[in-house]
Amino acid sequence: MIDHILYATPDLESGVDELNRRFGIRLSPGGRHLELGTRNYLADLGDRTYFEVLGPDPDLPVPAHGRPLGIDDLTEPRLSTWAARVDDLDEAVRAATANGCRFDPVVAMSRDRGDGVHLAWRAAAPSEGQGFGQVIPFLVQWETEAYAAELSAKGVHLVSLVVSHPDAAMVRGHLASLGLTDCVTVRQAAEPSLQATLQTPAGEVTLG
Repeated sequence: MIDHILYATPDLESGVDELNRRFGIRLSPGGRHLELGTRNYLADLGDRTYFEVLGPDPDLPVPAHGRPLGIDDLTEPRLSTWAARVDDLDEAVRAATANGCRFDPVVAMSRDRGDGVHLAWRAAAPSEGQGFGQVIPFLVQWETEAYAAELSAKGVHLVSLVVSHPDAAMVRGHLASLGLTDCVTVRQAAEPSLQATLQTPAGEVTLG
C-alpha cells in the first residue's frame, strides 16, 4: 500500500499557497522536524494514505549535512519521493535485498501529533547510488494505530501514481519483490521521475 507521497518545495509558504489554490482546500499544518530543518503540511487521501508537502523551516538552522531530499538545491517544487506501508519491515527489506535492491538500516522514529497523540513507526530507505532516482519507495511500518495525517485536510484522493525509469523492467522487478505492483504504474522513460494525479475539490491535478 502507498503510505504517502512527498512533494518538496524550496519555499514552504508559497508552495503551500499554490497547492491550496490548485486543490481548492487548505492543507493542514503538520509539524517541525528539528533535526532536519524542515516543516510540513498534510492532506489525508483516505485509506491511511496521505499527501505531504515538505519545505525549509526558516526558523530552524540548516543541518550540517543539509536538508533532506535535496531541498536546499531545489529551484521549484517537485514530487520528490513516496513511501510504501508494509506489515513486516524486516521481511520486506530482506526480500528486496534478495532481489538486488539494497536498503539502509531500519530506524525507529516517533513524534507527538498536534492533538497530543503519540506516533511511532519504523522506516528504511533505499541505499543511495543504485540509480533509482527516488522511484523505489522508502518503507514504513507503523507501530501505532494512529497515523500522521489522520486529522488533516480531507477531500483529496489519489487517482494514480506513475513511476518512470530508463530500466522499467528492473523497477517492476524490485516493486514486485515488495508486493507493490498493484498500486503504481511503471513506465519506460529517459529519466527517473514520479507523477501523481489527484482528484481534488477544484478538479483533477497532476504533480510531477
